[in-house]
Amino acid sequence: MKPTALMKPTAWMLLFAVAAGALVIGSLAGCAGEGTPVPDRLLLVGIDSADWDVVLPLAEQGKMPNLHGLMERGVWCDLHSLEPKRKSPTIWATIATGKLPEKHGITDYVDASSNKLMTSNVRSARTFWDILGEAGKTVTVVGWLISWPAEDVNGFLVSDYFRHTPKPNRPLPDRLTYPESLTDELAPLRVSPDSISDEDLDRFIDLDRAVTGEEAQKLPVEEMFAEMRAINQLERRTGDMRDILAGDRTYLGVTKQLMETHPTDVTVVYLRGTDTASHKYWSDAHPGEVGFKVSRTENQVFGRVVERYYQYADQMLGELLDQFGDGTVIVCSDHGFDGPRPGVLPGGTNDHGPLGILVMAGDAFHSGQRLAEHSVRDITPTILALFGLPVGEDMDGAVVEDAFLPPFLDAHPVKSVPSYESR
Repeated sequence: MKPTALMKPTAWMLLFAVAAGALVIGSLAGCAGEGTPVPDRLLLVGIDSADWDVVLPLAEQGKMPNLHGLMERGVWCDLHSLEPKRKSPTIWATIATGKLPEKHGITDYVDASSNKLMTSNVRSARTFWDILGEAGKTVTVVGWLISWPAEDVNGFLVSDYFRHTPKPNRPLPDRLTYPESLTDELAPLRVSPDSISDEDLDRFIDLDRAVTGEEAQKLPVEEMFAEMRAINQLERRTGDMRDILAGDRTYLGVTKQLMETHPTDVTVVYLRGTDTASHKYWSDAHPGEVGFKVSRTENQVFGRVVERYYQYADQMLGELLDQFGDGTVIVCSDHGFDGPRPGVLPGGTNDHGPLGILVMAGDAFHSGQRLAEHSVRDITPTILALFGLPVGEDMDGAVVEDAFLPPFLDAHPVKSVPSYESR
């Protein structure tokens, strides 16, 4: 509104005050710094266990075009996990809070003191989506580890328990979502393992390449027993694949639906399948490297599951990007994956590698640059800085400043507050 000569001084002063207030609010919402606003929207996709040693060859072959596209128009780097090695819930809690386990309280899947499953009630640090929500941003959070019972957020939350199919002897608990009314609305999107067809599995598993019983009986005794054991485990192992697909398809469908019907400023989704597929099928692709015998059946049937699941993860990322549209995107993993190695007890965290992935693309970031290594502790501080919010001094991570264009940091210098925990 343009002032006129007829305005009284008091009216002009009032108008000036209102305008000044609007500028302050606009600055918090991203209007400060002409040409370098903070983003209106953010999509964060967590891909558990994603490792550059698998990603980069596939990307170079054109088999992960969506992640590769983000790398080309953004920044990417190694993301150092927690050491000593910790389990995924602990690391994802660090990613969400910027704090180490002794501060956020999530130390495992199970609470060692009570021998009960960890729940969101145990977490003792605020998440970046809590902080953004308090600052006025609406948020959607889907599938994050240890997010049940669903907490109140400024938007929508679908907990990590939502994916489970209710059974007569195993009813699902309350507070699967926030608000709770969302549970019934999204229930049709829940994918059960039984609904995964053989055709769905054909994309990942080559069942027709299994050694037959007749072929196995013609092999030397030790090889024969290895093949027969592998043949007998085919049904169980294909069942594992059905469960992996069902979980990720559930959360993919839920996220896309919420982005369409209940759009928010910030969307956060966690996809677990890459990690579970790696744990269950990595050794099949690496006979002679894992310290134990891998049969022909295991190698021929399941040997390409991991690389194919990475390609599927990229497809899911592409679907999310299509639904999300324009905006800032962050893709990260909690750790990498080395697989079982000779002389090391296989399984669990022993198979994890120390370096995960981080890719960030958007107007605030450099384009097509590989950065120095950063840490899982740095994700939350960087997200806060991205939205022009101060970083908690009690956070253990730091802003990934080398990712940002200098004009952005000039307009939105990194600031700090003592803590968000007392608010």
